[in-house]
Amino acid sequence: MPELQGDRYTLSFAQPDGVRGAVLLELLEPRARYWFALDLGADGFMAIRHDDAPLPRGPLLEVRADGLWAEMVCEVPGEHWTFGLEAFGLLLDDRDEARTATVGTRLPVGFDLEWDTGRVDGELLLGGTLARRIEFTGTGDFDHVAGAVAPIEWPQWLDLVWR
Repeated sequence: MPELQGDRYTLSFAQPDGVRGAVLLELLEPRARYWFALDLGADGFMAIRHDDAPLPRGPLLEVRADGLWAEMVCEVPGEHWTFGLEAFGLLLDDRDEARTATVGTRLPVGFDLEWDTGRVDGELLLGGTLARRIEFTGTGDFDHVAGAVAPIEWPQWLDLVWR
């Protein structure tokens, strides 16, 4: 059984046109993990996996690693959070391929999202061959578990996000 440790922050979101995504930040001493998954339907599946990022420095939940800048900001506890991302991700065919793939088309991806008690608004930015801006208005769940979480594995997380 995995040792319990760290904090976990998760955001999952979806809109009626089928675009859906999820973010995970785990603070697991001495490192952090940052994952992002974006299901674009027929346009593919974007995945970001940083399993060994430096822990945020100072009071901000900001993660920086090679090809990754991500931030989570609590605006009103339990009611309103903002999320930012500028990174490179892998474009894959679908979620099944994302479960095990380590090679894909490397593309820039970003977002500016706001979660407000079950609602997510903002924009998703895709570069390279997808080059587009997706205005996002949908539903979402945010969760923060403090202090004692068992680390989760990437395939398990993908299954939990989209049961």
